[in-house]
Amino acid sequence: MDFIFQGFQASLPFWVYMLIFICTFLIAWWSYSNVKKIGRFYYYTLISLRSCVFFILLLLLINPFIKTEDTYYEPANVLVLLDNSASTQIEKNIYQGSESYTNLLQKLGFTDDTNVNYQFYKIGSQVEQTEIDSLTFDADQTNLSLGFETIRANQNDANAAVFISDGIYTTGKNPIYETSNIDIPVFSIGLGDTTFQKDIFVSSISTNSSGYLNSTQGVTTTINSKGFKGSSIPVHLKKGNEILSEKLIVPEIRNSSQEVSFDLLLEQEGLQQYEIHVPSLSNEWTSANNTQRFTVDVQDAKQQILSLALEIHPDVRFIRSLLSTDENTELINRTWLNGDNFMEGDFTSVTDSLDLAIIHGYPSTGLPTKIKEQLKMIVDETPLLVIASPRFNPQQFEQDVSELPVDITGNLNYGQIALSPVPKKSGHPITELPAVTYDQLPYLVGPIENISTSSYADMLFSSNYRGELIQKPVVVTHELGNKRHLFVTAYNWYRFQQDQNPEVQAFVKQLWQNIISWTATDPDNKLLDVQPQQNSFSGSEPIIIEAYLKNERGQNESEANITISISSDTLDDRMYSMEYRDNGNYRLSVPPLPQGIYSYEATAQKGERTMDTDRGEFSVSASNAEYIDINKNEQLLQQIAENTGGEYVSFDSLNGFWNQLEEKRLLERQEQIETNFFYLYQHIGWFIIVIILLSSEWILRKYLSLP
Repeated sequence: MDFIFQGFQASLPFWVYMLIFICTFLIAWWSYSNVKKIGRFYYYTLISLRSCVFFILLLLLINPFIKTEDTYYEPANVLVLLDNSASTQIEKNIYQGSESYTNLLQKLGFTDDTNVNYQFYKIGSQVEQTEIDSLTFDADQTNLSLGFETIRANQNDANAAVFISDGIYTTGKNPIYETSNIDIPVFSIGLGDTTFQKDIFVSSISTNSSGYLNSTQGVTTTINSKGFKGSSIPVHLKKGNEILSEKLIVPEIRNSSQEVSFDLLLEQEGLQQYEIHVPSLSNEWTSANNTQRFTVDVQDAKQQILSLALEIHPDVRFIRSLLSTDENTELINRTWLNGDNFMEGDFTSVTDSLDLAIIHGYPSTGLPTKIKEQLKMIVDETPLLVIASPRFNPQQFEQDVSELPVDITGNLNYGQIALSPVPKKSGHPITELPAVTYDQLPYLVGPIENISTSSYADMLFSSNYRGELIQKPVVVTHELGNKRHLFVTAYNWYRFQQDQNPEVQAFVKQLWQNIISWTATDPDNKLLDVQPQQNSFSGSEPIIIEAYLKNERGQNESEANITISISSDTLDDRMYSMEYRDNGNYRLSVPPLPQGIYSYEATAQKGERTMDTDRGEFSVSASNAEYIDINKNEQLLQQIAENTGGEYVSFDSLNGFWNQLEEKRLLERQEQIETNFFYLYQHIGWFIIVIILLSSEWILRKYLSLP
């Protein structure tokens, strides 16, 4: 052990401490200057004892410190990175999977750590420190770049690294990019075999995520094949176990990528799951990648709407013309003439499977009892939209057919009114309209007194009469069980359509489309439908979740924000925001998750309004990524060794492996120096010496009978 004086840790200049010592010595000399009669020996002894005390205290005050260095030798440190992925146990030619891997580790002699200290790390989707006998060869993902991040983090304490892998990575960055920051040589040992394996797999599927019932839509899939040149390969479009369609492909080259198109007939409503499947072929290496699933949201686009005009008015033509342009609407028109007579046919033949009944006006007299009963039966089962007309009698309508969502206290006096939105209802789906200046809209004719909104109903638009907001309802809504009722108290809406201002025309068109679609939609219908693209994902697949959102009018919603949380027993809630695609379809793609069962909960919001929520589950099984590319990436392993100053060898060419490291002097025992600092004030011995000196002085004084 070597002792090296390092100096003093003093806060004052050194000459100040020398001056203090001189002063203390003079004080010690002066204190005994009048007792020379005791003899010179005792005289100088007492002065020396006291001066020594002052000197020691002063020495401790300036705090000298000493460094000690102890030299010793340690074994060389070698980092060993072990590929623990499932691809390392695949048997190909002379490489016999885990058996060859285990034999390799035994030949390398890692159990003898007399001269070398080994640190073992296993690589899968993550990197973990391990023991040589703890490998399982079953990781379903390989992130080799994390292994080199581990080397970089530990390279200051290591001489070299040994990297044992087949060079196949299924996630993370190319590890070549990580070698630029590695300062120690990496010696790579290649596992596996480069022999070509015949295989076929479904690469991708492209189709619309939604479609209409009883319609046909195209499905295009890409099939990749290796080693099947000239073979006939069947490709199936399936739903469950049923083969819906089959196509044959014949690859013209050894490594082929071919597109196959199918026509898919959508025969069932709702979110339907399908799959593209290639039957396992003779001599195919694996069939684990021969199937890929997809979903289609099948919607019943047609809705049946009854337009019953009990009074002829231009508004009837305006509403019917609007509905007739919608290809998804089957419009049934009935125009009452008198008695049982209707212009378009018998009223009793109207189907009972209506999605909406629109009633224009209602007469005070003349409507037969049979028609009233038929009308009442329809209204009891069907969403209802009532539109006032000049001779509309609301009291008679309530008496014969159904209650209206307004309170009428007398005769309704009509006047020219201006439409005015109710600010508190601006978030309602019906009020999602193009911007317009309400003061410039044409006048309507509506009630100006003796009417108010019922307590259970919502007024969306009120009226402005002669420049004064009179708060009389114009558009009133009410939800009754699973049906919606809407009452429009004003008429002359056709004048909006006749206006020369295109903004006014767009406004009234959108308003009535909103009114009709909202009223026809079942309030109990789910607005938000969230489905994982498949019920079970493999550990190598991204988690793709589809969402389909309709608004309260039953239309595809494109401007909402859908957030979704995903959790499991081993995973805390993770929040995501879904991305809008088209036709009310939203999608979320999450990187592959660990194996397990996951639950999700989605919430659709528009502005401050929560539209709907949905929840469900999906599972993640073991990944098949390790079985897609199974050829040893020898080029990558060689490049890693070359970039870091190491060497590459194959698992079956280990002779002289350790000699390469010895020639580079990487296995020599390393000289280590342990350094410590010694501070005098930290040791009690000095204080014991001070006590001994003071005690000696006191005893000598007593012996000499000094005061």
